[in-house]
Amino acid sequence: MNTGSETKTSGGYRYILLAMALVVLGLLGYLWAQAQTVRQGDEISRLRTEHQQLLRRQERLRAEISGLRRSSRIREIATVRLGMVFPQGPPQNLYMDLRPGRQTPSGHRN
Repeated sequence: MNTGSETKTSGGYRYILLAMALVVLGLLGYLWAQAQTVRQGDEISRLRTEHQQLLRRQERLRAEISGLRRSSRIREIATVRLGMVFPQGPPQNLYMDLRPGRQTPSGHRN
């Protein structure tokens, strides 16, 4: 009657196989977590590089805006491209009298 010793032996193998399966699953979980960490580190590095590029682009655009807002450039466009001329003499302001019954402009100089 060796059936009792066979069950003890087969039961011992079960525990060993179960322990090995748990160790393998633990190692697979650890490797997966490490791979995720490396992937996220690469993503952070890529995003930092993109952030630096965007900051440099922002500075270039600010410099371009500053150049486009120069009054000498605006004056050149107004006179050369659009054919505008600067008024001669003091400015003249025209005021509208918006009181009821009076719809004619009144020419007051400022």
